[in-house]
Order: sequence, then C-alpha cells, then structure tokens
Amino acid sequence: MIGSKRYGSKVQLNHLKCGDISYFIVYKSGKKTIYKKVGRKSEGINEKKAIELRNQILSELRHGIDLSQKSMKNLTLDKLAELYFSSKEAHSKSNSKYKKDYEKHISPAFGDIPISMLDDTLIHEFQAIKVADEYSKSSINQYIKILKRIINHGIKKQIITHNPFKEIQMFQVDNSRLRYLSLKEVQLLQDEVQDHLLLKLVVKISLSTGARINSVLGIQKKHIDQENKTVQLYDPKRKVWYVGYLDQETFHLVCDHIQEFGINDHVVSTDGKKTKYADVYKLLRLIFDERFNQGLDKKDRANRVVIHTLRHTFASHLAIAGVSIQKIQKLMNHKDIKQTMKYAKLSPDSGRNAVEELYKG
Repeated sequence: MIGSKRYGSKVQLNHLKCGDISYFIVYKSGKKTIYKKVGRKSEGINEKKAIELRNQILSELRHGIDLSQKSMKNLTLDKLAELYFSSKEAHSKSNSKYKKDYEKHISPAFGDIPISMLDDTLIHEFQAIKVADEYSKSSINQYIKILKRIINHGIKKQIITHNPFKEIQMFQVDNSRLRYLSLKEVQLLQDEVQDHLLLKLVVKISLSTGARINSVLGIQKKHIDQENKTVQLYDPKRKVWYVGYLDQETFHLVCDHIQEFGINDHVVSTDGKKTKYADVYKLLRLIFDERFNQGLDKKDRANRVVIHTLRHTFASHLAIAGVSIQKIQKLMNHKDIKQTMKYAKLSPDSGRNAVEELYKG
C-alpha cells in the first residue's frame, strides 16, 4: 500500500492486479492504530470520500455518536442542533433563547430531515411560510442565523463535511429608527413616569447617558463615581466597559436613591436586586403606545417610540446642540463612526450656512 499524495498516510491506496484500487483509512483509537478498508474505486470510492469517512469516524470518537458511513445518511438536523446547543451551554448567555427559537421555528419545519437531504429549497419554503404567518423579516433572519451557526459548528467539529445550503438568501431589513423625542415630548414622558421610581430612573439615566436598556439595568452602586458624576457602563453588544455622564438632576436622583444600598446593589431597583427587562418593557410600552404611538402601524419601526428611542433621542439632541460626531460616537460607544453619521444631518453645522454664503460677494 502507498500513502495518498494529497492526504498522506491518513489514506492508503492498494493498487490491485486487476487495475482496481482499494482504499484504506488510518487513524488512532486510544493507543491502537486502526487500518480500515472503505471500498474500491470501482465501487465509487476515491481519496476525497475516504478522508471524509475518516473525519466522520474521528468525530464519532470525540462526540460519542454513531457517525459511520451508514448512519451519517440518517444524521438529522435536530441531532446536529443538540450537539451544538450542548457545546454552547456554558459559554453563551443567548444559548437558551436561540435553543427556544430553534425548537419553536426550525425544528418543526425540517428538524427531523437528514442533513444529506437538506437543500436551499427548504429554506425558501421556510421563509415564505414565516412571511405568510406575519413574522418580521428581521426575526426570520435571526432564525436562519441560528441554522447557520448549527451547520458551521458541525463542519468545524468535522461532524459533517459540507454545508447543504449553497445560497441562503437573507432578507434585506431596514433597521434604522428615525424617531426621536422632541424636548416637549421628553418633558411629557418624564411627567408620565414621575410617580413610578423604577421607570423614572430608567428614563432619566437613559436620556442622560444614551446607554442601551440592558446597560442601564446592569448599573450597580459601585459603578457610580459620585466625585466625577460619572457611571461605568457595560455594553453587552460590544462586550466592553465605557464611561457615561449624569446630568445634575439625574445625579442627585441616583445618589439619593442608592444612599442605603450595598456596594453591589443595582441602581434601578427597590431592593437592590436587578430589575428584569420584561418588567420595564411592559410598563413603558403602555406609556409609549398611549402617548406617542397612536395611529401608527405596529410594523412602523421608523416612527414608533420604543425603549431604544431613548438612546436615539440622546444622540439626536447632542447633534442638534452642535456636539461633534466624534464626541457623540464616544458617548454612544459606537465602534464605527459610520453608526454615528446618521445623526450628522441634525447638526446645525450641517453645511447649509456655508452653501448659502458660498457665492455672496
């Protein structure tokens, strides 16, 4: 036998007198070296198929599942997903949410179909059904991303050898929100939450720092620098800490509120325990819908007021006040200034005055 030119000693070739070729794969099982015949050239076997089978057998040894040539044809997406989610359980905070989405949306559609039978047609049908069921395009894209993660994990771990989906087309989604609250609307909102301490804290801190809601809910007493009137904020999207600033009124509100709190207690709370996003969302949504969203379609992302509008309002009023785009980028903790440029049109120094004066003598 001789080694493969492409795969070396991993694949061995035995040239028979009849002109045919027998293929063998070589791998370690514990301390033992295994030589396994996988078939002949006349049976459709070649070096590539031999190395694929070798990878599958090694994956079987690593993962403890049956990935022989016979059972690989029956390996379902559900089984592959099970391996993916179990591997991410201790390392991804979003794992449980992704798993729930998979079980609710993807698994019923084609979870029991063998990987070898999956193709782009199934994805197109899945997208069409979800659109007909009135799911948003961004949500459908999220489900497809979960599917991609599962497939890519299978390839990376050599559980499967190729991606069955050749061209997954994602929906084009406009996620931009144009809406921000005017100063009059900001006052109206503050009046609405005046008697509800938790909502008042959320609104005041959000409008003072521009932080994402999960950053606001994560603030603890130890993150408040009372000397400099700043707050350490954790950005869960970028996974970094950055500094935010509290205006005078918000600073005194926060300091008075946390006076008796322990160092690790959460600011947006009544007892130091972290407030859940869902609890804040439900209450603020009622106010937003009643005061700002009357008559607007639920799918009108550009104009509906939501919690994220508070962040957008913060940046918009900075731009209106003439704060530079670079400073707004820093305060918003944007990684790329392109994210901040959408606020440039609100700047009083947008260029209009320069154009109007351009040809005057």
